[in-house]
Amino acid sequence: MYYSKEMRSPIDHAFDLAMLHEMEEMIPMTADERKNLRSWVYSGHNPEKNPWHYMDHDAWELNFLGAYRRYNGYELQYRFVTID
Repeated sequence: MYYSKEMRSPIDHAFDLAMLHEMEEMIPMTADERKNLRSWVYSGHNPEKNPWHYMDHDAWELNFLGAYRRYNGYELQYRFVTID
């Protein structure tokens, strides 16, 4: 995928790159997901936004990786378990 460059300040872009590196370390992802996330961020976008404007069930915008997974027909389902 190719994403057009968005006009952002260098400070914002540096912050986005730091967030990208943190996401790469903390979130398991496939090589294709990693490639598309990098393309999104390197083209000047925030990794906490997505081009499809997908929202979660609380009407918060999904980050790029969550939206990418939903766009491609798969996403992780989280189930919270309480321990008594």
